[in-house]
Amino acid sequence: MVVNGRPVKRAKRRITADLYDFFSFPSDAATGDLDGPFRSNVQVFLSRHARLLPPPSILPPSPPPPAGHLLTWRVGFGLGDATAGDGEEPLSPASSAAMATVELDVVEEDVSRSKSVYCDQCRVVGWSCHPVCRKRYHFIIRNNANPLSSSHQNCLCCGALLQRLDSRCHSCNHEITAEISEDWGYNQLEDPTHLLHGLVHANGYGHLLRVNGRDGGSRYLTGSDIMGFWDRLCKMLRVRKVTVMDISKKHGMEYRLLNAVISGQPWYGNWGYKFGAGSFGVTAKAYQEAVDTLVNLPLSLFFSHSRTQRTTLQNTVALYCSLSDKQLLTLRDLFSYVNHLLQDSHHDHLCYLSSSPRKKFPPPQVISAGALSSSSKQEMERIEEVMVKVLRAVGRSRWVTWRALKGATSGSAGSPEVLDYCLKGLNGKITDDQLVVQSQFNEETNAIEFRLESYDQLVSDVQRRFIKLSSDHFMRHLKSLYDGMLDPATMLQFKPKETRESILSSARKILDCKQFVKHYDEQHLTFYGPSSNPSESHIWCNVELYDEPAEYTSPPPELVVLPANATIADLKLQVAKAFRETYIVFQRFQPEQVVGYNKVSDSKIKQLVLLRGRCLAGDGKLSRFRMERGIESWEVDCLCGAKDDDGERMMACDVCGVWQHTRCAGVNDQDKVPEKFICIKCTGCYMASPKLGKESKATQE
Repeated sequence: MVVNGRPVKRAKRRITADLYDFFSFPSDAATGDLDGPFRSNVQVFLSRHARLLPPPSILPPSPPPPAGHLLTWRVGFGLGDATAGDGEEPLSPASSAAMATVELDVVEEDVSRSKSVYCDQCRVVGWSCHPVCRKRYHFIIRNNANPLSSSHQNCLCCGALLQRLDSRCHSCNHEITAEISEDWGYNQLEDPTHLLHGLVHANGYGHLLRVNGRDGGSRYLTGSDIMGFWDRLCKMLRVRKVTVMDISKKHGMEYRLLNAVISGQPWYGNWGYKFGAGSFGVTAKAYQEAVDTLVNLPLSLFFSHSRTQRTTLQNTVALYCSLSDKQLLTLRDLFSYVNHLLQDSHHDHLCYLSSSPRKKFPPPQVISAGALSSSSKQEMERIEEVMVKVLRAVGRSRWVTWRALKGATSGSAGSPEVLDYCLKGLNGKITDDQLVVQSQFNEETNAIEFRLESYDQLVSDVQRRFIKLSSDHFMRHLKSLYDGMLDPATMLQFKPKETRESILSSARKILDCKQFVKHYDEQHLTFYGPSSNPSESHIWCNVELYDEPAEYTSPPPELVVLPANATIADLKLQVAKAFRETYIVFQRFQPEQVVGYNKVSDSKIKQLVLLRGRCLAGDGKLSRFRMERGIESWEVDCLCGAKDDDGERMMACDVCGVWQHTRCAGVNDQDKVPEKFICIKCTGCYMASPKLGKESKATQE
């Protein structure tokens, strides 16, 4: 049986027999012989593990889409115990029938027939000069909790819900044309509810477009589960590079900024993604310097030495400094600790100040060696007695804040660290007259407070011995700390001014870096190494065109696999085939010279060679496929240093046509782009003419 010229693999086998273990696939055994280029590895992968679905899986059958336009392959995975399978052999029907499952759809897209020929992601990450590839592969895990997204569509005329195969609307009788059905098919590729959507071009360069874990609607898989699967799949297929745009935002916080402070890298950095391309001229060096600045920022900068009343932000910082088992000295220490408590709170974690504090807060971690050696047990008991006297003087009806009690007893101790240690141990202390020191967390001020209560009242309400902090508290505090200390739009005022400006600049630079990339071809030494098969040779081939047009950039090198005894003629033949299969514009490519090799019979070929050739007559019709940026030509020269499109909003000068960022030109992101704009350079030229000078001034205003 043949569908669209491609044999259906295992079409009649039971689906349950094709389930692989999601958490271990692919195994080392499955990847051992996939040491060729991505364009061939992906075909081997599909033939081994996937089954080709009929055209209605993406587009309705009437009228049928062009042959090979959009083909969908599917691989089933079980979500049972990770040890249920080895990732290569399918799980048994008995085990797979009782477990939850997910399906990976691999959509093979013929780009020459696509409604979207060019890749927006390539354009903004520095790959805009790559030729347009023949094929794009979409790796998609649908959200099973949203079944309507893959089986229904809305009528464009009346909005009624239609079945995927309906040819007319049952409500208004509106015809569902082939164009409408095709649009629906492409909309399925862009469905924001997909748990995973990765796109890889035939040359091995790809983009991770979407990951939705538990917060994004996934019923069983976390974001880390999905990322682990995607990473293993890319390694198996020998993907070369993958980019991701990190624009995750939760609870009003930009996670790329929050994670940069907590771990020094984006969340995707856990899987090897690093700085790829910065907006507004931010370089990799500037990005790393910005991260280092925030990570190592001392918390003491946010506290003045005056006796003015503490702010809510300062109380929040002091709260977590008092709760921590060790000193929190830097911004990273603080945010890491709060985030750690937030994660633990999902497991019914209860944060409190214990009545046995010296077991919970080991002295060596809280007090320096010098302060500890000079503070005997008797001295700390004396300090606690002074604190109790202060609470007696205030009265049993009033609460005393941590800071106030510390200030009132500061003359009784030689070290602030000793005072903090004693304050942590004060809760639950019983006096001779059966009064007990109680503590509470004041949600309005984010401060810990103390007062004396009778022992009988304590017994009647044992739970009040604990300072409870729920996950809501942690999230609210994390948000307030983020707003006051990190977010440039809401950062609080503090001195010195130069330090605040440095923090603002660092935070903006991190927020301006959204594009991150993983270089699979640089991380694995075997990527450019020789073949594991002694009878084969791996040759990486660069090509240059004799008749290359202006502004043309040679494509990335392609890997060809040859017999060990292959000749130069064999090499030329395989290189022509490889580039024709990979790029549309190389459809008539003919290599003519292998640089450094004169004899056709010479078989001592190096692992990296350069070939020169030309595209034969008729390639003019293919000129629009020369670059992923398209056929448009633009010049970017912004004040921030940007020289190419970085995905941020830009506008062109009405005089010279050069593009620059609206933000750099003083236009807020919330404002509309002005109808007329003249850049600074052209403004100076216009000032030479009084008439044009007035026009220029009016335009700028």
